[in-house]
Amino acid sequence: MTSSQNGNERYVVRPWWRARSLPWAALVVVSIVVTVIALERTAFFIYTPVPEFIERLRVGRLLILAGSAISLAAAIWSQVRGNPLWVTICVASPAVLVGMATMIMTPPSLIPQITGLIALPAALAGLIGGLLPDTRP
Repeated sequence: MTSSQNGNERYVVRPWWRARSLPWAALVVVSIVVTVIALERTAFFIYTPVPEFIERLRVGRLLILAGSAISLAAAIWSQVRGNPLWVTICVASPAVLVGMATMIMTPPSLIPQITGLIALPAALAGLIGGLLPDTRP
């Protein structure tokens, strides 16, 4: 806590990276949206090797990697902002779960969509937890 010159007023000086909640929240939302679009692009039930399907799958996998990179950037920023560890873990969950499932599995698989059912609500919980005021003593 820092005081003013006359000593009667008190105010808190926060570093610039801790006071910026809106850009961080926007980054998390962009990560969630890009991941949802990517999961929709890669969702399929019957594999047919037509060029349109292969191109749609390629673009979807690239979007999953982009969403994972954005998610990791938001998680690093969350840690720098001083959020609790659970917020950082939740924000990183799309990168860890969906991104890793995409990298490990062969293209005709619904495993990334299944992991997305866990990772996206966790990222949303991390977003809400990161925006709530800090109540720690």
